[in-house]
Amino acid sequence: MEAKSGTEDRMEELDTVRAEFLQSLPGDINRARNAYRRMAQAAALKMDAKSFAAHQTACKAGLSHLEGLIKLLRWASGPDAAENDKAKSPAMQEAEIRKLIAEARGALAGSEG
Repeated sequence: MEAKSGTEDRMEELDTVRAEFLQSLPGDINRARNAYRRMAQAAALKMDAKSFAAHQTACKAGLSHLEGLIKLLRWASGPDAAENDKAKSPAMQEAEIRKLIAEARGALAGSEG
């Protein structure tokens, strides 16, 4: 029986981490998305300027958190998924960003009504 090299051991450990992330990240992303929605829909009508600025900062932090989780999920999905993201044209990347912004604006607009 051949002994495994250090590289093979590290690759197995990495595969284990990826598998664990693939199992847990979808639920984590869903919880973070729901938390973001609750924060974004918080009534901003009666906020003073300082509270409103803090609210907007919290919303931005929530979106950053979601983005980080999604990047981890892409990494965990394997090198092909990460390469596909890198291969996207700037126009495709901009379209995705615009979609996220539109969704955030829609959530914020819904909280005002």
